[in-house]
Amino acid sequence: MNQARIWLVVKPTVGLPLFLGTVLFIALCVHYAILSHTTWYPDYWQGGAKKHTAAVVAPASPMVASNQ
Repeated sequence: MNQARIWLVVKPTVGLPLFLGTVLFIALCVHYAILSHTTWYPDYWQGGAKKHTAAVVAPASPMVASNQ
């Protein structure tokens, strides 16, 4: 571990909770940004109704059998 000396400066009982708290804070900020700045995510979360569109189907072309 190339960062082992950091624990000589910062105690693990302070450093680890601080690190994990920072990760938690960043994760909550990202989730808040997604929930508040998108229009599709709240609909997805609520199970929004699907938009039904009529499928345009081309008529099947009849197969021409050639009797040669």
